[in-house]
Amino acid sequence: MSDSLFPDQQPANVYHLRVGEVVVTTLMDAYMQGSLELIQHIDASRAEALQTQSLRPTPPRITLNAYLLHIGDQRVLVDTGFGALADEEGARLSQGLADIGVLPEAIDIVLVTHLHPDHIGGLITSDDQPAFANARILVPGEELDFWQQQAPAEASDMFAQQFDVAHRVLEINRDRIERLDSDQVMDGLTRVALPGHTPGHSGYLVESAGERLLLWGDIVHLPQIQLPEPDAGVLFDVDGEQAVSTRREILERVAREKLMVAGHHLDFPGIGHIVEDTQGYRFLPHVWSPTP
Repeated sequence: MSDSLFPDQQPANVYHLRVGEVVVTTLMDAYMQGSLELIQHIDASRAEALQTQSLRPTPPRITLNAYLLHIGDQRVLVDTGFGALADEEGARLSQGLADIGVLPEAIDIVLVTHLHPDHIGGLITSDDQPAFANARILVPGEELDFWQQQAPAEASDMFAQQFDVAHRVLEINRDRIERLDSDQVMDGLTRVALPGHTPGHSGYLVESAGERLLLWGDIVHLPQIQLPEPDAGVLFDVDGEQAVSTRREILERVAREKLMVAGHHLDFPGIGHIVEDTQGYRFLPHVWSPTP
């Protein structure tokens, strides 16, 4: 490992990609058991057929990534995975950071796409302490407004638990939380509102030296189903109709602009391009390289 702020090694659970003068690092956090019952708004037979055609196992599993941005002398972590909330399979974000020589206290900013447990669990330790003691935690304002409320009386157990987790994580990190209402995060890093999955669900656009990459959060959870069938939502979309509209809009944009994307639930390393394919879309993964 060199003394540079930028990484120069490629561990198996970590992937570095240079975007202009920025290095984007995928950190594979978890590989979660899913279910086709999560899929909404399309026939179950169609979802099952797409799963079978993908040659993936049934029931499906869902990749969970986080992304570290090396921007100048700043280290910006976009989401934190499950962390202390992980099940028996555990979470790998901390190990991935250790593998590239980045200590938790070296993270300057944690940038949150939304406040679901698999994106903010890593903000706390197993003994309910802040996991990134020196980091500012930037949360979209709409997310704070929604999740700081009490869960609706008619909320499902899953929905109520999501509120409980958000309250717990926000309270433990209350001295570090900053409301993000502006689209401009810093030079070369812009918020892109992508509501529906949650009210303040956000992506982040990296722009440097003429190159661009959109970190789009949870636009899809099961890409083998939701890309060919963009109307397919998931059970944990807060506003399913808006999530479908947002997904269709951003898929059309990134395909038209040939804009590279990174997804928290795209198969590791979760970076590539989207192209039109019959009625829907298809993911073209970025080709792995031994160096950033």
